[in-house]
Order: sequence, then structure tokens, then C-alpha cells
Amino acid sequence: MRTVGAITIGQTPRADIAGEMQTLLGAGIRIVQAGALDGLTRAEIDALAPAPGDDDALIARLREGGEVLLAKVLLVPRLQACLDRLHGEADAFAILCAGAFPPFTSARPVLLPERCLAAIVDATFDGGRLGVIVPIKQQQASSATRWSRVDPGVVVTVASPYDDSSRLIAAAEELRRAGVSLVVMECQGFTGAMKQVVRDVTGAPALLPTSVLARFLAELA
Repeated sequence: MRTVGAITIGQTPRADIAGEMQTLLGAGIRIVQAGALDGLTRAEIDALAPAPGDDDALIARLREGGEVLLAKVLLVPRLQACLDRLHGEADAFAILCAGAFPPFTSARPVLLPERCLAAIVDATFDGGRLGVIVPIKQQQASSATRWSRVDPGVVVTVASPYDDSSRLIAAAEELRRAGVSLVVMECQGFTGAMKQVVRDVTGAPALLPTSVLARFLAELA
């Protein structure tokens, strides 16, 4: 049996993400998990908070169900430590966060959702209007900058997968009014059910990081 290492920026287990990935990967591929916040006290987690005005913040889910904002620069070495810890257990790795990260060091492939999503957008987007949903307002400007290479008029709206569902509907309606022809859901916490909501409201295809990652991993594992 082949094994995939799933590295989250929060705490494990992430049964919501791993479960959806497992469905797509099939029974022949095993998933092992590690989290950047595993084993930390709440005080240690709070010490990883972004500074005021930090536009490189990330949102993570905690084991008990709460969410925290984290500074990406402080998370990168913790994610690398997770990769190092699982280096002998997996044939390929996936970072379970759709933010942009620097390269990680590993003897095995390390897939980043942001790069996988970019590859699919490059292959499929042929004009029209690109829409993006990010989970926190701090990511809105940087996301618009990254995706403007594909569509200078990209529309980036905000809805966290951990908020009330009405916020996602409102974000999707904003994209519908903008006339988007493709939507990128730029947070690993979004689910297949949330993707369907976005598709139903916008009338446009939507790209979900979890399913995109799983399909890439299936080719490698």
C-alpha cells in the first residue's frame, strides 16, 4: 500500500480534509497526518499569532473546533519539522493549506495546493473573469496580486469555511454579480458541500484545494 503524508498548519487529526481526500484516493492509498500545532499548549499557539497589519496571516482549525490566526513566517519551520518527522513513512506529501509557501526540503515530492490550483487554472482558464474566495481579509490583497497574472480583473472575496454558511453564500453572490467564469476556493477548510454551494450560486465551475490535491497525489502515489 502506498502512503501519503498530509501536513496541516493546525492540529491533527483533520478528519474532514483527510476523509474527502481518502474518498478520492481510494482504499489502496493510506494517509498519515502531522500538524504544525500538534503538541503545543494554547500559550505556545498564541505566540504564533501574526503581528498587527501582517498580510501574510493564515487561519487554522484547532482540534476542539476553534480557529486561530497564525503568522506564516513562524509556521514554515514547523511545517518543515513535520515533513522531517514523517520522511520515512510516506511516498509523497501534501501541505494542507492553500497559501503560498517557499519550497520545502524533502526526498519525496511535496505538493502545495497553491501551485496545484495555479496549474489547473493555467490549463483551463481561457478568458472571462476569475473569482477567488479567501478565508480572511488579510489574504485578499496578496491573493489578488498573485492571480492578477492570470486575470488582471480578478475578483477576490472573503468567506471562511468556519463561519456561518450565509457568509459563503454572500461571497458567491458577489462573484456571480461580477460574472465570474471560474472560481478558486483558496482555503483547505472548504468542503465538497461548500463547493457545490459556490457552483450553484455562481453558475461557474469551482476548484477545491482538497480534491485538487487528491487528484495530483493519485498520480504520484
